[in-house]
Amino acid sequence: MKITCFLAVLTVTTVFATGCVSGRIHEKSYLRAVSVTGNSEKSAVFALFGEDKTVSGIGEDLDQVKSNAELKNGRDLFTGYTELIIVDGKECKKLLGHMLYKWKVSPSCNVVYCEKGDELLEKYGVEQLIGVSKQAVKKGVSPECNITTVLGELCENGIAKVAELRVDGTVQSYVIY
Repeated sequence: MKITCFLAVLTVTTVFATGCVSGRIHEKSYLRAVSVTGNSEKSAVFALFGEDKTVSGIGEDLDQVKSNAELKNGRDLFTGYTELIIVDGKECKKLLGHMLYKWKVSPSCNVVYCEKGDELLEKYGVEQLIGVSKQAVKKGVSPECNITTVLGELCENGIAKVAELRVDGTVQSYVIY
């Protein structure tokens, strides 16, 4: 009986601590994929769950980019369910570390390279890009490219191989730094 009461209290506490209270789930947009470009000034295109449109932001750092996109969107962006990150190969270790530890993206989130990620998102859509990145791993075109594996390689070796998705529809392996 004591165990049942303890589990009930723990469940209620967890629900309130994570913000899963009635109505609050609709106050946020949920990030599904993001394409980040730039070195000193960053820009990003955010694809959201359940929405056909994308939202973009520009800023000096990732948090400012996200904040500017939230202003345009009219809602906070929840990044915990992110499935795909498209990078342009610049400052990837710092960028991915920030996304994993500060934005708290999902550890299973795939990382791919594309020089023109915003065009890629627009042309193919998130669902197809996620499928292509998974097929690239399955078919041996690229190694496992979830954010934890890629960030581990970047920290250990200074480089990591990921799938390169091109706007023309081709896929190959690419080394990011």
